[in-house]
Amino acid sequence: MGAPVFGTLLRSRLVTRIRLATIAFFVGFLLVGLLVFRDYGISWDEGNTREFGVMNINHVVPNVRALDSLRAEKGRDFERFGPAYEIFLVHVEKALQLKSMRTVFFVRHLLTFLTFYLGVVIFYFFCRRRFAPGITLLACVCLVLSPVLFAHGFYNTKDISFFTVFLAAMSTLDLLLEKPSWRLLALHGITTGLLIGMRVLGFFAVALTVAASLVRRPTLRTVLALLAYGVVISLVLPFVWPVLRVDALGIVQNALVAVSKNEYTATTLFRGRQLLGTELPWDYVPTWMLITTPYAITVLFLAGSVVTVAGLVRHTREFITGARRRDLLVIAWFFLPVGGCVVLRPTLYDGWRHLFFVYPALIYLSAAGMESVLAFTLTRVDGRKHSRVPAALAAALLLSLSPVAWFMVRNHPFEHLYFNRFAGRDMAEAKQRYEFDYWGLSYRRLLEYIVRTDPSPSIRVQIPNLPGVLNSLMLPDADRSRIQFVDPTGEGDYLATNYRFHPEAYPLQEVFSVRVGNAAAGSVFRLR
Repeated sequence: MGAPVFGTLLRSRLVTRIRLATIAFFVGFLLVGLLVFRDYGISWDEGNTREFGVMNINHVVPNVRALDSLRAEKGRDFERFGPAYEIFLVHVEKALQLKSMRTVFFVRHLLTFLTFYLGVVIFYFFCRRRFAPGITLLACVCLVLSPVLFAHGFYNTKDISFFTVFLAAMSTLDLLLEKPSWRLLALHGITTGLLIGMRVLGFFAVALTVAASLVRRPTLRTVLALLAYGVVISLVLPFVWPVLRVDALGIVQNALVAVSKNEYTATTLFRGRQLLGTELPWDYVPTWMLITTPYAITVLFLAGSVVTVAGLVRHTREFITGARRRDLLVIAWFFLPVGGCVVLRPTLYDGWRHLFFVYPALIYLSAAGMESVLAFTLTRVDGRKHSRVPAALAAALLLSLSPVAWFMVRNHPFEHLYFNRFAGRDMAEAKQRYEFDYWGLSYRRLLEYIVRTDPSPSIRVQIPNLPGVLNSLMLPDADRSRIQFVDPTGEGDYLATNYRFHPEAYPLQEVFSVRVGNAAAGSVFRLR
């Protein structure tokens, strides 16, 4: 058998193996999600976001007078976010005629996971248009083996839905820039309208579309196409954000003002200090991304960013109008929002979940880093060993991610509490420096322990914050009816806490805790 034929046979076998590995990855990922979606508790925002969806369905607002009445009753907070995804979730809940709140939240977690899963699928096809199949698969593995994002992929309806639809918007924009057509323009407009109907930050996708289109071809035809794009968005928005039919300008203005002038006044723990959400330092977002992203992904991201930006400087035209246009789009996708947070220092809540939509861009640049490492290695290895290099590098990456995967397995369903050593020498130090279980997912386990070990017909439990009450909805009805929540200053049998706003130890008798490493994410203390 001749060398060219043998080489072709090897490549064919390699492609087949990668294809099978890709199928196995996505099937396995889906099965894992279907097996574990019932394991998670209820996060701080889930009660409010569900009520937001119910309100948008149950309150038909025919005119401005009715809208003003609703504002007087509910306040203007409900106008800060688009309700599209919450409306979808509540419609499913009603279609299935769900009666038990426990079942309602199980279904919400399942649908949120399936939305996250769809996002990873979209990401695969987006990357596949740029990278070889092996690198694309490894990029998807890195996306899923990011513990914080994985956990949020089950209960964070706001940020995960935006994550997936933003990916869809970037994918349709990429297709539109490569081969413009009115059909793709309409599809991109519909996707962008849905995106804005989830969060007003979706206008960032509009800005990227306008800038990329004009840079690609600054002609009258492009301007007319962008006007048509705006018309499509305008037609979609009233369907995904119903109250826009009544006061579109006022609601969008209120949402934009809320983004820049958020009145959130609670504190957040950052580097061991309790800081107001309005007074966060410039490096708040970069630091959170650094301490919660696996090392290997960070290193590859830095390598890919340096190589990509250097390529942009050397071959500007190729990035603007040529084959590297997609890379320029990704650079803007990642660095503009993160840079905006650094420069403008907007009010943020705990962590960097508001910016999950830029994480696929980070992983894309990490894939560019994989590509550059592969190319560099091939230039320094004997040609006869070239066929072994990709497999060796892939194995090295997977090996470096294995401690992350083990953390996720060992600490399930608290993957969101992943911190690397940049946060502290151990989890106990990380807990004293940064917000830990700030969304209160551990309360479910705490309450389950109490009702499992205390047979009393009525159990008085002190809860210092809202998620403790919400997570009682995850208990069977018989157990939930036994729980009586009492004021933290009143008499109770137990205190259950997630240490929010109180990272210090309690001078009480601890009888149970949810531990991640050597840190307690939540604890039950006996009071009587």
